[in-house]
Amino acid sequence: MIKAIIFDLDGTLLNTLIDLNISVNYALKSQNYPNRDLEHTRCSIGNGVAKLIERSVPENTPVEEYKKTLKIFEQHYKIHYQDNTIPYSEVFNLLKRLKQEGYFLAVCTNKLQDVAVLLIEKFFPKVFDIIQGDVPELKKKPDPSMINNVISRFGIQKDECLYIGDTNVDEETAVNSGLDYYLVTYGYRTKDELKEMCPKAKTVDTCEELFNLLKR
Repeated sequence: MIKAIIFDLDGTLLNTLIDLNISVNYALKSQNYPNRDLEHTRCSIGNGVAKLIERSVPENTPVEEYKKTLKIFEQHYKIHYQDNTIPYSEVFNLLKRLKQEGYFLAVCTNKLQDVAVLLIEKFFPKVFDIIQGDVPELKKKPDPSMINNVISRFGIQKDECLYIGDTNVDEETAVNSGLDYYLVTYGYRTKDELKEMCPKAKTVDTCEELFNLLKR
């Protein structure tokens, strides 16, 4: 019996793509590097901001220049993280219904912890029991460390927990953590991309479909 549901954040609950892309290009421009379009940023999201910038700077960028670009990105994004960010359609309604049904709810994201908390408090106040973002003491997804920490804090078994994400990184996270999972098709990977990258994954197209699956 499922007692807790752990959600990814970017591409699952919130559409953060435009703000991420703007901050990426701000950092790149500061170093006189070429811009990256939305499509490049979309395909580069999933492993945290350090990997996002690593994938965005030109090939063979010196380590010190990469680190400088990453720092500029983080500084800019911490100010502009909610300029264009919005929840996906029906997500808030889904979360409220799940809360009313008595599920424990958590967010587990590679987004920086302080930014993750601010976004959740803004868009989904008093909904989530645990917000687990990127912190120094835990390895990023797809390593299971963050998921295991959430499950430990809930005090439940893994077969009582379900994970919801939107990318191949989320599938790897769920598999590495020993959790059942669904991938949504409205996020940062299209339905066709998920079929190719995650052929064994169970996918859902809408929040209503996910809720109905949970109620079976």
